[in-house]
Amino acid sequence: MKDLLLRYARYNIWANQRMLTLLNGLSEEQLDKDLGSSFSSLRKTIYHIWDAESIWFQRLQLASPVLVPTRTFTGDWEEFTHLFTRQSEQLKDFVATASDAKLAHTIEYNRLAKGIGKSAVVDALLTAFNHSTFHRGQLVTMLRQSGVSKIPPTDYIKYTGLKK
Repeated sequence: MKDLLLRYARYNIWANQRMLTLLNGLSEEQLDKDLGSSFSSLRKTIYHIWDAESIWFQRLQLASPVLVPTRTFTGDWEEFTHLFTRQSEQLKDFVATASDAKLAHTIEYNRLAKGIGKSAVVDALLTAFNHSTFHRGQLVTMLRQSGVSKIPPTDYIKYTGLKK
């Protein structure tokens, strides 16, 4: 199980980096244009991915309360990309150093506005990674709506190097 989680954590970093590289080439106007998605703009969507990865990481650290990074973030795009990249790496580092017992352990956490939740650590990690994948898919649609045609694939199978 740990090997699979570690591969998925590395994939998450790879896919996030591919998306950040593409977004780095866009203008502020493109990043902030309201596209009518779950999170209105490309920036708000990628910020949401960062928030969620941070929240899940904090929960894994048993932090209470958790802090939502974008609520206090005042930095520029370059600082964001650094912090977001580091957050994804911290999830990978957590997996790399976790024992099997720690991965099977159940954590209890505040679900922000929804009360107390409990999850196995392995399920919390998979939730964090799958959540990021879901919203990267939204980014692809939003990018196409913005006229961006060259979007790198971020499928897991591409990460593994296999051909479809």
